[in-house]
This record gives sequence, structure tokens and C-alpha cells, in this order.
Amino acid sequence: MQKTPACKSRLASANLSSIGPGGQRSLSRACVGIAGLGGVGGIAFELLLRAGIDRLKISDSGFFEESNANRQSLWSRENDGQKKTAAALAFASSIGSRCSISEFAEITRSNSSQFARGCAAVIDATDTPSSRMAVFSGCKKYGVPYIFASARGHCGMLSVFSGRDFPREFSISKAKKCLPCDHALGPVANAIGCIAAQQAMNAALKKPLVLFPNVLSIDAFSGKIAIVHEF
Repeated sequence: MQKTPACKSRLASANLSSIGPGGQRSLSRACVGIAGLGGVGGIAFELLLRAGIDRLKISDSGFFEESNANRQSLWSRENDGQKKTAAALAFASSIGSRCSISEFAEITRSNSSQFARGCAAVIDATDTPSSRMAVFSGCKKYGVPYIFASARGHCGMLSVFSGRDFPREFSISKAKKCLPCDHALGPVANAIGCIAAQQAMNAALKKPLVLFPNVLSIDAFSGKIAIVHEF
């Protein structure tokens, strides 16, 4: 794990008209985990930086590729081929974020507790059943809201598990088509990432969440692009 020093910024001053000084203080004291920094997790990372979250824990063992540039907001020509976590740290520095960022290797059951500990919420934008189970296990241990966020093709899905049995109630073995955060249309992946970031902020602000069995689904090719329904 590596940690960058915090730096001062006024990025989040525009939040005050929406959440007030008290709300901004809550964000400035909050920690959020983001597992996966692709199309979903990358935009969530950027928005939480800009919102003035005090601390972020990030994890992704992958590297940026131009073939994924349609949806990955942190990708640039300059960082193509670079490790995603390293590119994320560089991006935070480039916008003068005051956020203190802790970098983790791929989340496993052995380090998931350390990843979740102290977080107001954890966004899971990984793409395999094993990684999902690992991230959830740390959240379960510390009672941290687990934000399931996924996009594939023209569809996306998000739900928050807090005090619920994710693997049993979500029936993860039967929902593999919902798992990947890859090969998605850019607006779909980024929309799910934006909502995931807001859910993490809501957790820090003690605002309502899209709690399972409620699920937010996006279908870009539908007349009702985004709906909340029971799973």
C-alpha cells in the first residue's frame, strides 16, 4: 500500500449551495473505497475527488489501454499502458485535489478488511465473482455499505447492500451477466459510476440510499433509460 500526501484545494466550494457547510465538513472527514478504476470506478474516483472527500482507498491491478478509451475517463494518450492506480494518483495531483489516497493491490479476502475499515462506503466496480466476494467480505466485517456498480454493453446496474447478505440475496452465481464492468457504452458505464459516487456521498452525508432489494437499472436503448425496481 502506498499513500500520497494531502494537498489543499477549493475544488468542492460549489457544493455548499447544495449541502451547506455542515455537509461539506462531513465529506471532508469521510473515507470512501473504490475497487476498480475502469469506466465505472474511474469516473466515480474523479467525482469524489472533486466533491472534497478527505480520503480515498483505490484498487485496480490493470493497465490503461486505448481500446477502452470510450468509457474510461482517466485514460489519456500520455498514460496509455500505465497502471490505473498510478494514473489515478497523477490525475489527483493534476487537479490539485486535497484528498489523501491510499493505493491497494488487487482486493482479496486477506486485505479486504483493511480496505473497508474506516470507510463510509465502498464502491465495487470489479468484474469477477471472486473479486466481488472479496470486496464484500471486508464491508461485511466492518458494517460498511457495499455499493454494487456494474455496466455491460448498453445496460448498467447499481444497488447498495447494508446489513444484507449479498451473495445469497443477490444470487451472484445466477447474475453473472450483471457482473462485468467491461465492453460497455461510455455513457452507460459513466452514468453508473456517477450514481455510485453520489451513493457514496449520500452514505457520508447520512442521506437515503438505493438499498437492496431495490436496484437501479439503466438501459440506454429503452424508452425508460433509468428505473428503480425490486430485484
